[in-house]
Amino acid sequence: MTGQYYQQPPPQPQYGYAPPEAESIKSMLKIAGILALIFGILFILWAVVMIVFTLGFGIIIAIFPLIMGIIDFIIYSSCKSIADMVDRRQYEQAKSKTLLWMILGFILGGVLIGILMLIAYLKFDSLINQSRQQGYGAPPPGQAPPPPQTQQRLCLGCGQQIPLNYNNCPHCGRPATGQHAQQQQGGKRMCLGCGQQIDASYQVCPHCGKPAGQQ
Repeated sequence: MTGQYYQQPPPQPQYGYAPPEAESIKSMLKIAGILALIFGILFILWAVVMIVFTLGFGIIIAIFPLIMGIIDFIIYSSCKSIADMVDRRQYEQAKSKTLLWMILGFILGGVLIGILMLIAYLKFDSLINQSRQQGYGAPPPGQAPPPPQTQQRLCLGCGQQIPLNYNNCPHCGRPATGQHAQQQQGGKRMCLGCGQQIDASYQVCPHCGKPAGQQ
């Protein structure tokens, strides 16, 4: 619209408790991480024992439990990382990472670890759908919801942000709408495309290249 320069309000912060599905996923990841840590220690000890008691001849056989132990340690670290993603509500990224380590868990980390991560992976679908449909929940008891953000625009006289429903700028007093808003002091006016001050005689903004009277 001529005479108005619109600017989207900043995004509102999200409030609320973590959904029950998120807590369930974190519990599964915690148990899987603890088991991965235990299995990792056991596999490493197994590999060391094989190497020591076979005087080095069992090193080839010990490679397999050694690799499994290393994978279990990585799974343990990844479970903590995925739980942190869930806390940050990065559900889709957490689901993708869970799928990767679930597969490795089944192959090299231990079937029980893979099963726990599979359960966590399946729970992500309902959590993602819920977060898309309902947001992140209501504010906790005793905490007031955030005030609604008023849509803002720039005053064409001074460049300050003012509410969209103001007819006059409270900062400079100039009309905020209509033809008068484009008449600036000193032969200047504001480009509706980029908000820069330009000479009133310019038909095209030298900053953004748009016609000076269009957004």
